Amino acid sequence: MKIIVNADDLGISESVNDAIFAAMRRGTVTSATMIANGPAVESAAKNLQFFPNCSFGVHLNLTEFSPLCPDSLRDLSAILNKNRCFNGNSIREIRIGLSLLRAVFREWCCQIERLMRLGVQPSHLDAHHHVHTIPQMLPVLAALRRRYKIDKIRISRNLYGPSEHPSQVLLAKKRVYNLALRTSGFRTTRIFTDLVTFVHRCKTERPASGSVELMTHPGAAPGGDESALLESDWPQRLSYDVALVSYKAL
Repeated sequence: MKIIVNADDLGISESVNDAIFAAMRRGTVTSATMIANGPAVESAAKNLQFFPNCSFGVHLNLTEFSPLCPDSLRDLSAILNKNRCFNGNSIREIRIGLSLLRAVFREWCCQIERLMRLGVQPSHLDAHHHVHTIPQMLPVLAALRRRYKIDKIRISRNLYGPSEHPSQVLLAKKRVYNLALRTSGFRTTRIFTDLVTFVHRCKTERPASGSVELMTHPGAAPGGDESALLESDWPQRLSYDVALVSYKAL
């Protein structure tokens, strides 16, 4: 089984950068996604050369910090606060029309291109607070794939812990969304969840799928169970063999 351990939020702060790169040096994180408009993204980009076996993708952002595309500020105004920064989860609370989708496309192009200027060769896409899983974003993602030839993407979460009980309707919607990504040309893992859920749920029972992405947030406070796992030999504690790989192996 191939498992990608991806650290979200690279570039959000120096402390998060340090925690992610420390986990990469230990070999417990194999991939990361970068916030192009994050305050510490430039310093993060300077360290990528030291991790040639890891993959680095784009953490598309519509929920935090300032947009990078000045030409789209008017059309993005519904999801900006009074300081012209992205206003949290407001993208999920408004009607998403064509003009907003066009502005999102321009903004995400600017985010991808900024990372490219910093020397990043994006391996895959996902999004801050999972906003790429909003169904209306599918045509935007497809357009990004065509323009930048980034053909790997994170799916919507489809593995849950034993105490979680997602409805059958929600699970069906996720299956349709994930199928739509693959149909539009993206390559994906078959399972996506967080590290803690996977280890607790699948320690003794091997999932049917052969490819998994596990989300982590090194440096986020509080770390709790995730931090303990990232500092442990958790793959060796599983009852079956796994290989930790990056998105390059997908």
